[in-house]
Amino acid sequence: MKSRKKSDGATLSRLQGLCALLGLIVTLAAIVVLARSAFAHQSPPDLSVRPEDPRPVASGWAVEVRVLNKGDMTAAAVEIEGEAEGERARASLDYVPGRGEKRATLVFSSNAKPQARVRVMGWSDP
Repeated sequence: MKSRKKSDGATLSRLQGLCALLGLIVTLAAIVVLARSAFAHQSPPDLSVRPEDPRPVASGWAVEVRVLNKGDMTAAAVEIEGEAEGERARASLDYVPGRGEKRATLVFSSNAKPQARVRVMGWSDP
């Protein structure tokens, strides 16, 4: 093993200096991202719902719906309603994240394949 001569002050190896520099860069980047998100204007939730094709289940037909949030803020307690041939089905989602999506399933008891019309009834701020 090679021994290193130490001077009066502690010397840093190149690897230690590189790690310190990398840590400084990561810390500064995190501060910039947090400050930017704290002071940026966030748009409110903008929800839309898209039904998928119905599939048969034991109790009738299941229609899976995708709820998309185009806003920056999260929507909580999202209520969804679907109607097909006079029958209504409802579902609720705990939340839909900003710029994200969630799925829910509506079940209709009709014998024929339903053509469901779906909509978002409402939501609240988390």
